[in-house]
Amino acid sequence: MTVIYQITDTHVPLEAENPVKTNFLILMDYVRQNPADLLVITGDLPGEDGNKQVYQWMKAQLPQDQKTYVIPGNHDDDANLYAIFGKDICVNTSFFHTLALDEIDLVFTNTGSGRFPPDQLKYLENESIRDKSVVFTHYPTKKISNGFMDTNYPLQDICEADAVLRRSNIAHVFCGHFHTEHETLGGYELHVTPSPAFEVALNEVELNRSRGRIPLRRIEIEGTSTRSEVIYLDD
Repeated sequence: MTVIYQITDTHVPLEAENPVKTNFLILMDYVRQNPADLLVITGDLPGEDGNKQVYQWMKAQLPQDQKTYVIPGNHDDDANLYAIFGKDICVNTSFFHTLALDEIDLVFTNTGSGRFPPDQLKYLENESIRDKSVVFTHYPTKKISNGFMDTNYPLQDICEADAVLRRSNIAHVFCGHFHTEHETLGGYELHVTPSPAFEVALNEVELNRSRGRIPLRRIEIEGTSTRSEVIYLDD
């Protein structure tokens, strides 16, 4: 069995004393004490867009022996992110790569621009991707509400992306961006992971923010079976 942790939308600030920064430290301490096969951070790492100082601080907090991948969100700067985290964590400057497990593939994509790059979207339909495979990205790939985030900050090519994924061998998409916990079915399972920085009410038209908890999604993959749950470390 492969165990993966997903953390997203950390929005770590510059200030030394800040509850959001404390939440990230608690998450890293949990990962350090309970290591997984892979830690995936799915974008929006800094509180100030693309801030190198925040990236440097965050990299220093990662458990040394924990295999980690990072992909960008809309508040990241690709060049700064790669410059600080490097090849071992980013793999390449496009942040687009595939990791083969025993029976399925993990595909890491870059929707930090607000849309899928055409080559990445085309690749998701490739028959070389094995059945029941998994995608990690930043944005939700289907409309899930009429609330603030879906109305104001959706993936720009969401309809095309959803159609491609429905036709593909992808069975699960893990993302963030919406700052809430949500799962939806329909062609593939979409898993939206909440943020440790702040929560956003999913179905409210106006922006309704509340203080974030300390969530981490645990994903277990055995053969072609994938299951996951969000663990709240402040419970």
